[in-house]
Amino acid sequence: MSDMSKSQSPKKIKAILFDLGKVILHFNFDAAFKRLSKASGLSTKEIEDYFVSSGLEVLYDGGKISSAQFYREIKKALGHQLKFGQFKTVWNEIFTPKNEMIGLIEALSKKYRLVLISNTNRMHFEYIQKKYPVLGKFDRLILSFKKKRRKPDEKIYQKAALACRAKPGEIYYIDDRRDLTDAAREMGFHVFTYQNNFKELITDMIAKGIQ
Repeated sequence: MSDMSKSQSPKKIKAILFDLGKVILHFNFDAAFKRLSKASGLSTKEIEDYFVSSGLEVLYDGGKISSAQFYREIKKALGHQLKFGQFKTVWNEIFTPKNEMIGLIEALSKKYRLVLISNTNRMHFEYIQKKYPVLGKFDRLILSFKKKRRKPDEKIYQKAALACRAKPGEIYYIDDRRDLTDAAREMGFHVFTYQNNFKELITDMIAKGIQ
């Protein structure tokens, strides 16, 4: 990536929209399930099934319940005795950085408006924001728990486009889930479904004039 400034760089793509989980950071809930299993006496399968069937995480990501409510509901359902601070550690320590993508973001931030869009919750995001300084490279953050909408809701993509200060056809969007990139494509975004195919991503970006 060259060092041309944002204002000097002539291009069709004006902004780049990044997903967070499995694009910038890898996450693995198995680690949290194992810790909750140890704390509750339930099997990891029982805990995973609870999260899937209860829909609690979807409510939390969507900003429908608070962190305290989320903690209380899980404590009641699983019977663990973790204090709130201990639970936060169990819940949050599931992330590892994708260093190639972080390097790309640092380079792109010199030329393009960058916006983050993520289905995430307050506990996870506050933890990530403190631990991973790459989030400081983004001009705006579109977070499901704050907007009270989750991808692929059309309105959260509309909010993202406003944050990008660009029309959908001037935005390049990277997400790991095809259903989410498909929804954005239907709205006119340029999209790339990221499955750890970093070289293909770079090739596609260059083809779109992103350099």
